Amino acid sequence: MTTMDISAKQVMELRQASGMPMMQCKKALIEAEGDFEKAMDALRKAGLKTAEKRAGRATGEGLLAVRIADDGKTGTMVQVLCETEPVKSTPKFVEYVEKLADLAAASGAADVDALGAMDWGDGETAASALKSLVGLIGENMQLGGVANFKVDGNGSIGAYIHNDKKQGALVAVTGSGDDLADTAKEVCQHIVFAKPKVLNRDQIAQDEIDKELAFLREQVADDESMKGKPEQAVEGILQGRLAKNFFGERVLNEQGWYRENSKKVAKVIEERGAAIQDFKHFAPGA
Repeated sequence: MTTMDISAKQVMELRQASGMPMMQCKKALIEAEGDFEKAMDALRKAGLKTAEKRAGRATGEGLLAVRIADDGKTGTMVQVLCETEPVKSTPKFVEYVEKLADLAAASGAADVDALGAMDWGDGETAASALKSLVGLIGENMQLGGVANFKVDGNGSIGAYIHNDKKQGALVAVTGSGDDLADTAKEVCQHIVFAKPKVLNRDQIAQDEIDKELAFLREQVADDESMKGKPEQAVEGILQGRLAKNFFGERVLNEQGWYRENSKKVAKVIEERGAAIQDFKHFAPGA
C-alpha cells in the first residue's frame, strides 16, 4: 500500500487510539497495508522496545496523586517516577497517574506488584499501560509506590503533596482529640520535611542497630576525652548518641517536631489526643 492510499482520517484515528506521533502512525498503517489492528499491534511492540531500552535510566522525578474518601476514613496515594521534570506535566502522564490513583483506591492495592497488576482495560494492566506510555513519551517511567490506609472508629487519614508534586506523605491517625484531620495533615508535612524511615524503633532491624553501636564504640575508643570515664557513664553516652543521632533521625515518633524541635513527635501528637497508626513517605529515591 502506498502513502497515497492512507487517508488523513485513518492516521488521525490511529493517533487518537495509540497516542503515538502522526508520522509513526502513518508509517505503521503503510506497513500494515491499512489494517488498523495490525498497525496498533506494531505500535505497541515499538513502545515496548522503547521501554526496554530506557528501563535502566535514572528516574529522579515523579508525580503523586491522592484519593481520600469523603468521611476521611480511607485514603490512597500513588507515585509514578520519570526522568525529567517537564514530563510530569504532560497531559498523557498526568492522565495516567490520575487513573492509577482511582484504580488503586478502588482495588486497595497494597504494593507496587499489586499496583502494576491492576486491570487497565482493553486487555492491559497498569504496568503494561505504563510501558506503552514510555514508548509514546520516550522517557523511562516506573511505578514508584502506593499506600492504602483505613481507620476505624475515631480516626482520620491525612495527606500532603509538596508543591514540587513529587514529595508527599499519607498518614493514618486515631484518637479522641479534636481536628484529627488537621493533625494528620500536619504530620504529613513533618514527614516530608524530616523524612523518617519507620514509625517506631522496634521496626528497625537489630543488625542495623548493632552496626551503629559498633561504629559509636569505635568513636568513643578513639576519643581522648572519654579516657578514664566509668564504663557505666560511657555506656550512657553511647545510648544517648544512639537515641539522638540514629533513632532520632529515622524514627518518626522520636524525631523533633518540625515546628518545635524541642518536642518529640509522639509527645505533640499525644497532647492532641491522637496517635499515629501508620504512614508512608513518598519521594524519588526514598
